[in-house]
Amino acid sequence: MKIPFCDFCVKSGILCQKCRELIDSGRNNNLDLTLSRILLEEAGRVRELEKIEFKKAYVEDGFLLILSNNDGVRILRERKDIAERIMREAGVEKITVVDYRKDQKRKLGELVYPFRIISLSKVWLPGNITEFKIMIEGRELDEKHVQKLEKLAKKLGINVRIQTP
Repeated sequence: MKIPFCDFCVKSGILCQKCRELIDSGRNNNLDLTLSRILLEEAGRVRELEKIEFKKAYVEDGFLLILSNNDGVRILRERKDIAERIMREAGVEKITVVDYRKDQKRKLGELVYPFRIISLSKVWLPGNITEFKIMIEGRELDEKHVQKLEKLAKKLGINVRIQTP
């Protein structure tokens, strides 16, 4: 398993100079440290977690966005017990896992999961800015949920406008 911090620092709770610099510089935060600890503890119980590469986590209005590799996306979607523990300890109501290595369109698809993207278009704006316009459909989709998804996409570095039919 790959995590941003040293295994010893995560298990002991006492950070070395390198791990302390990650937090002080703002590259990672205490949430990343907490998720690293949970994943390390669960890896002793669930061997599949050894394949995960955890990069970073963001929180937005009760939504937790986890950047991981493709195995992390698959495992955290399948293993509800691990996802529930993460939600409980992070104090969030929903988890979204995105593969950080994919292109922007695929990241958007994983971000809005389980909702389905109906249409996706890329718009070029003045100032060399690109923005995606996507239309998604789903039963439990409301305006507040759409706004949270747009904010999370912004944290991924993707400008997006989400519309519903």
